[in-house]
Formats: sequence, C-alpha cells, structure tokens
Amino acid sequence: MLRYVCKRLAAMIPVLLAVTFLMFALSSMSAGDPARVIAEKIYGHPTPEQIDLVRHEQGFDRPFTIRYVSWLRNVCRGDFGESYSSGKPAFTELTRHLPETLKLAATSLILLLLVAVPLGILSSLYENRLLDRIIQGLTFVSVSMPNFWIGLMMLYIFGVKLRLISVIGGTSSSGIPIIAAITFDIGYFGILIRLIRTNLTDVLKKDYIRACRAKGLPSHIVILKHALKNSVTPVVTRGASMAINMLCGSALIETIFSINGIGKTALEAVVSKDTPVLQCFILLLAAVVVVVNLLLDILYSVIDRRIQLT
Repeated sequence: MLRYVCKRLAAMIPVLLAVTFLMFALSSMSAGDPARVIAEKIYGHPTPEQIDLVRHEQGFDRPFTIRYVSWLRNVCRGDFGESYSSGKPAFTELTRHLPETLKLAATSLILLLLVAVPLGILSSLYENRLLDRIIQGLTFVSVSMPNFWIGLMMLYIFGVKLRLISVIGGTSSSGIPIIAAITFDIGYFGILIRLIRTNLTDVLKKDYIRACRAKGLPSHIVILKHALKNSVTPVVTRGASMAINMLCGSALIETIFSINGIGKTALEAVVSKDTPVLQCFILLLAAVVVVVNLLLDILYSVIDRRIQLT
C-alpha cells in the first residue's frame, strides 16, 4: 500500500507541472492587460507611460519562459503573487473563503447521501412497482431542472416569501446553507438514485444472492452486507466526482445565494482579471482532483479485497 501511494504521489508531480504550464500559458494569452489592471488600481487613470512602468516593474515585459520559471519557483515556495484587487497574497485571499465552501460542500454531500442512497435502494427493491415509478418520476424531474433556475426559485420562496434564510447571506438562522445545499443536490439526486438502482438491481439477480436467500438469511443482511457492498463501486466513483464538483464547482450556487466561498471568489477574479487568485484557484482544483483520485483507489481496495494496489 505504502509503495503504491508513493508511486502515485510521484506521478502527480508531472501532472501538476503540466497543469501549471497550460494554466500560465492560457492566462498569458487571455484578453486584457494585467499591467493596466494594476496601474488603474495605483493611479486611477494611468497614462501609457505609467502602464509601461508597471509592466516593467512586474516583469510582464520579460520572455514567457523566464516569467513561467520565476512564477513556478515562487509557487513552490507557497507564493502565488498578490491579488490585483486587494493587494493581499492570492493564497490568503482564496483560502480565507475556503471554510464557507467546505461548509456548503459538506452539507450538500451529507444531504445527497441521506436522500439518494435510501431512495435508490427502495427503487431497486420495488422494481417496476408503484413506489419505483414514483421515485423514477422524481429523478427525471430532478435531472431536468437547471441549477440556476432552482436556486432563484429557492431564494424567492424561502428568502423573500417565507423569510427562512437571508437573501443576502443565503444561510438559515443556524448558519448552515441548507437551502443552497438542496439546490446544489437537486440535479445529483436523480443521477445517484438511478445509478444505485441500476447496479443494485443487477446484483440482486446474481446467483450468490439467490443462494443467500435460500440459506434463510434475513433480507436486510442480504441487501446491506452482500448486495449493496458489491454494487457500490460505481456509486463511489460517481460520488467522488460529485464531491469534487461540490468543492470546486460551486461558483454558480455561491453567487446566487451570496455565499463568500472560493467559487464566487474565482468568478469575481475572472471578471476583474485577477490572474494570481484565478491561478491559485485552478491549482487548488487540480490538487484536489489528483488527491481525491488517489483516495478513491485506496477506497476501492478497502471495499473490494480482490482489487490489489501495486
């Protein structure tokens, strides 16, 4: 196990290097002049000479390779540069909003599992019966509605009409973004319920499940210990991708509910052309993806002992 983890950690290095190079190249070719953005913050209405002075001071007039190597050296020391908007370190500017995103992601993931797993199991156990048809109808509705529309309706109903959440803050009186989390989960409910239903239904038709039933094992033991365990691997894979999106792809939900998380911060950085903050966000996203994939492989081996990590 330790050898496998070390190999995977070593393999992450070229992946992250490739991400840094592509990200730096694309940000360098993007529209807008960062020297002008910085000069406007310093001088208000800068002259061309002042913009050229800022460009020289910041090193934007140096060749691409020199700028990239210098930037990468600073990143390895934990220095992502200063935010063009606030003048504070980009990493600090981003991570101070991280707790709000973690709170939203954790709430969304817990609600998703509490709702989708039981409904997926019930849908499989009552296949092609009334309860299954009702659940399948709900999943069809959930995957058909866009998040931004659901978010606006939730904000109007629970914020404006019922006044259960703050329209500005998007959280309940307890400080937990439950309505925002439900909005985030709506589209995922249908996907996960269908995935659980499909895999569990297939496993329940296997011969070894019939053998377990023939031995007289209780239904809950057959379902939870034998059937569900052997049908959970695809669900874990899909759930991991959902968790990554909840952590790194929350910009739309955070913007609608005015949650000051890293997604909303990154979106504001795109609008204001705050390149250091945006670069820091992309690297954080890439690191989360590679680490979650590593943890996912380890989890596979825990769930299914037949999977050997070499």
